[in-house]
Amino acid sequence: MEDENKDMDLIWDRTLELFIKIHDCPDNPEHFDSLVHWLNESPAHLKAFNELGQIWISIGIALARENGQPLIDLERAQAPLIMH
Repeated sequence: MEDENKDMDLIWDRTLELFIKIHDCPDNPEHFDSLVHWLNESPAHLKAFNELGQIWISIGIALARENGQPLIDLERAQAPLIMH
């Protein structure tokens, strides 16, 4: 059980690292190549990345509601999550 939790921690660390790299430098193809390679290594990687995407979207919606921005604006700009 402890090894499983450690593995998940490592997966989440890498997920966040790749997400931040792509967010900060979206025009760098090396970041996307690293992400695609990593996602193809394990279904757990894809699951963690999609979960992070859902968290990111939820935070955006919460912030929009707090600021009074219509949610329809967010829905139009929302990119689909990565599918495997």
